[in-house]
Amino acid sequence: MKETQTTTSKTKSPLDREAVHILAYSIGAREAARRLGIKESRLLSWSPRLKWKLPRRKVGRPPLDLKVSPGDVLSEYKRRGGLTRTDIARAIAGASEKLAGVE
Repeated sequence: MKETQTTTSKTKSPLDREAVHILAYSIGAREAARRLGIKESRLLSWSPRLKWKLPRRKVGRPPLDLKVSPGDVLSEYKRRGGLTRTDIARAIAGASEKLAGVE
């Protein structure tokens, strides 16, 4: 006799859209889609169709927070006579090599 194989369906269980809406509202639509394992395009298409009012999220790198103003940097550069820290470090390294060779 032949053995019969039982097949299981590979369909995913249906999602509760209200739960998806709450998650998307709290962490963002794209991140919610990633965590739930659904396509971002599917969740993003649900949003206008179901009239979800999701907050706009700022995307990208945060603005640069300067610790020193550019004017202070320029005045320090002029005070050193136009030498940068790298120029000063190279001069010190060269002088130390010359002194090591003198001995």
